[in-house]
Amino acid sequence: MELTLIVDGKEKTFVAPFISGRMFRRTLEFQKKFKGDIDETTLDTAVDYVVELYGKQFDRDTFYDGIESKKLLSTITGCIDEVVDSVNGAIGDGGEAPNE
Repeated sequence: MELTLIVDGKEKTFVAPFISGRMFRRTLEFQKKFKGDIDETTLDTAVDYVVELYGKQFDRDTFYDGIESKKLLSTITGCIDEVVDSVNGAIGDGGEAPNE
């Protein structure tokens, strides 16, 4: 997973590190919360999730300042979808099943 932000006037690409099972679990929890009305608190929580997903390579302010406003929500939902899809894909592609 990659995310490009504008940092100090230049594009900087971040790569998500190893995504643990715990992060997948957190993604599922967050996915439920991120449906419906979005207010400032929910948005901050969503951005904090992305910051954590990318191993805290940047902070909340860097994300807000470096992402184009029209891409903000699609980037967050894209991160959620990519984590969930990667696990679902591994299961469908003969990935390791539980208790193996």
